[in-house]
Amino acid sequence: MSDLDRFELFTYVAQANSLSSAAEKLGMSKPSLSKQIKQLEKELKVDLFSRSGYRLVLTPQGEALLKQSLRLKRELDDTRSICHQFHQEPEGELRVVVFGYFAHKLIFPRLKTFLEKYPKLRLTIDTSERVPSFDREEVDLAVGFSLPVPDSEEIMQCSMGTTYYTLCASPDYFSKFGEPKTLEDLKKHQIIRHASCTHGFLKLKPGLSLELAPHLLVNTVNSMIECAKQGLGIVQLPIYLTENAIKEGVLISVLSKHQRTDEPIYYHYPKYRHIQPKVRKFIDFFLV
Repeated sequence: MSDLDRFELFTYVAQANSLSSAAEKLGMSKPSLSKQIKQLEKELKVDLFSRSGYRLVLTPQGEALLKQSLRLKRELDDTRSICHQFHQEPEGELRVVVFGYFAHKLIFPRLKTFLEKYPKLRLTIDTSERVPSFDREEVDLAVGFSLPVPDSEEIMQCSMGTTYYTLCASPDYFSKFGEPKTLEDLKKHQIIRHASCTHGFLKLKPGLSLELAPHLLVNTVNSMIECAKQGLGIVQLPIYLTENAIKEGVLISVLSKHQRTDEPIYYHYPKYRHIQPKVRKFIDFFLV
């Protein structure tokens, strides 16, 4: 048996906290599984488990190994899935987090055709306004974000394009507080921000920087826009989110020459995983 196989067996035992439960799940005898775990401990020259009654408890060395072994297991599962699908259509669970605007713009209008084309896929779409942590969540792909990425060294970022930003508020708000003529003027205004933003810096052109404390935090862009329409403050958002409101005159854009015009929009997937056929089919169908 290879070291890779023993690491995988160790993962099952560590997650079950029991040789008996893990052996039953694996279809092995308990003595055979115990022998493989002892062989791994012998090769590593450390104890991976201690006993607590009928349960196995990981040692500190076992905890460290489990973290890496789980990553190896994910890669091995992905590799098996790829090999299994070389001559088959994509199948299994596909979990995608999509920023709401792009879900409605890119995904939902063509989703019926995609699912008819790949009927063996079981698709989960989460329209949360957050970039998932791929290391801790069961997510295969994230679409439509320019927010900071958790675990950025572990993530592949692929561009979907770029956008530019707008600072805008309602006519009633500007009638009451006046339109800012310079960036410094913004310090006197009420700012509405998304709750996921961990800093107060505006998206500005290179060489410009301004940090503003928010007057109001909300957790969706639709809430930001609605609060701006109600005269509660100024929002900064990508043009694709504010364009209709600006055209209709319910929001007025200001200081456009100062704002960033090349903000990237990404889709993300884990770097350490070979991109699976089901993920590639989704990207090719909706994003390329």
